[in-house]
Parts: sequence; structure tokens; C-alpha cells
Amino acid sequence: MKTLPKQTQVVIVGGGVIGCSVAYHLTRLGWSDIVLLERRELTCGTTWHAAGLVGQLRATKKMTMLAKYTSELYATLEEETGQATGFKQNGLSVLRRIKNVLREMKRGASMAKCFGLEVEVITPREAGEMHSLLNIDDLEGAVFLPKDGQTNPSM
Repeated sequence: MKTLPKQTQVVIVGGGVIGCSVAYHLTRLGWSDIVLLERRELTCGTTWHAAGLVGQLRATKKMTMLAKYTSELYATLEEETGQATGFKQNGLSVLRRIKNVLREMKRGASMAKCFGLEVEVITPREAGEMHSLLNIDDLEGAVFLPKDGQTNPSM
């Protein structure tokens, strides 16, 4: 453990995704007198247990814009900082086998477009081409969000 300074402008408690994000963004705003406290190692707590999925579409426009920003940040973070993130922008396919549910999913895709997200409504055949092991016999359709992805929460 390093010796703590006697004085600092900001103390952040917790080195999970939120604490690290706060430290990163304050630094980007020009703050340099920041101490981040973590009892073990970065991202070893709740963040480490997360699946690392980075999806953009949320229930509100503001939450969607925040998630979109996060996805865009992860796409450039490793190059900017040299810190590995394990981010892969491999997209998300949402599959539906019930017509009524597919209709709701298409409404969600329309909302995603209104929020500025890239989204495609795809046929069962297109879904099968994207995912070769997928059984499409009773598939009604799918939505594909190409900018969604996943990251490694332990990095």
C-alpha cells in the first residue's frame, strides 16, 4: 500500500467501474489531485462479477445516450490509455420466436433508430447466416445492434 497524501482535492472510494470512470473523467477535465481507494485490486468486487455486456438500448433516451457514450468510450479506451479492456464490438442479436413479441421488438428497434443507434431488423435466414449454429426453424425474426459488445470486467 502506498502512503496516502495528507491532502487531496478528491477521494474516490472503490475501484470498480464507477470509481474508475469517475477518476478517468475528472482527469479528462483537468483534475490531477485525485486519490482512488480500493481495498484489494481494481475491479475485483462487484464489477468483476458482471458479465461485461455493453448494450446501448435502454428504456429512456438519456440512459440510451449514456450507454452509447460508454460503448464509444470502450472502443477507444485501450488505444488512448494503453490499458487493456478486452472490449469486442461484436454486436447483439435479439431473437424472437413469438409473433406478438417480435412486434414489440420491432417497436424497440424503431425507438433505437430515433435515439440514434445503429439497428437492423433481420430475417430468420439472416440470423442463421450470422449465427451458424442457430436453429431458425421456428424463429419469427431478430434485431441486430452491431455496435453492442462485451468487455472483460476483470481487466
